[in-house]
Amino acid sequence: MKTVVTLLIVISLFTVTSCKQDSGIQTMMKNSETRNQMMQNIADDDEMMKEFIGKMRDNKHAMQMMREDHNMMNMMMQGDNMQMMNSNMMEDKNVMEEMMQSILKDEKKMSQIMQMMNKKGFISDDCMKTSIKLVNDKGVNMNIN
Repeated sequence: MKTVVTLLIVISLFTVTSCKQDSGIQTMMKNSETRNQMMQNIADDDEMMKEFIGKMRDNKHAMQMMREDHNMMNMMMQGDNMQMMNSNMMEDKNVMEEMMQSILKDEKKMSQIMQMMNKKGFISDDCMKTSIKLVNDKGVNMNIN
């Protein structure tokens, strides 16, 4: 009888310890379905998204990745997406400063922005020519077709 009880206790212990789930964040994030659902929930909730954007602003690696994502930068700078310029995110001096510095370092981006502003009527042809001359005088080789 002692052997049966001991065996049942050992089996019970193995069962209990093997059923313990590790619910750590890293484990959850390894599951692509769970990870995608978490990201979707953040993207769909205004408060969580604002908090997430704040965390990204405070993280140099995240900001560098944003600057290097040319598709995202182009989307933010084109057509109807210019409304982003009026958002709370752009009111943050650091974000705007970093974005402007990134654009100033990239002749192609700067050229695209100037062409878009000229096309939309924000700057005249004369103003654009003068701006190109000033930029080129500063050592940035910017050519607009």
